[in-house]
Amino acid sequence: MLGARAGSPPWGPEILARYGQVGLTGSMTELFRSWERWSAEVSESHTSYVVLSRFRSPRHDRNWIVSLLAVMDAGSMQLALNPGQPQAEARLALRAGFVCLRDIADVWRIPYESDPSPDTAIRLTYEDFAAAVAHATANGYSIERTPEEAWPHFRGWRINYEYLAYRFAYVLDVVPAPWSGPRRTLMETVAPVTPVDRKPSASR
Repeated sequence: MLGARAGSPPWGPEILARYGQVGLTGSMTELFRSWERWSAEVSESHTSYVVLSRFRSPRHDRNWIVSLLAVMDAGSMQLALNPGQPQAEARLALRAGFVCLRDIADVWRIPYESDPSPDTAIRLTYEDFAAAVAHATANGYSIERTPEEAWPHFRGWRINYEYLAYRFAYVLDVVPAPWSGPRRTLMETVAPVTPVDRKPSASR
């Protein structure tokens, strides 16, 4: 289901673009609610059976870490750009997501900052963030804050999960989706293609 909502490979801003394109921005709470449960299940399974973290999808452009990262980035953008929209589901999905990453990191003995300051710099640049906001709004996603106003809020959310998401993506050498950091092998970033909203010509 995420393939239709986030593209292949999945990317957070693409989720906003596709929801905006079909006029379903107000129903994103359902997505975040289901991914809160998904994160809890992955946390349980991937810490009980550690080898599951290394399992790959039959599709080269899919992987659990880039999927989780995409949903978390969509949640962070939604909270940062639209503070007037319902927040509970997005916040809970984000919390469940970075708890999942930390639980798996504990099993792998990967150290991390458990309470990072929201003012700490992240690796994603403001320029990339602003370009992604422009992509989402061009496809019908409405925003209450400008990218400049939203950036500190987005950064404050992403600092909670960016390091571990990048670390897992690097170690597992997964598909180089946008906003997912470097890889061990030299691979160019693969961006999803936004579907064209084609409509039939008027009948005569």
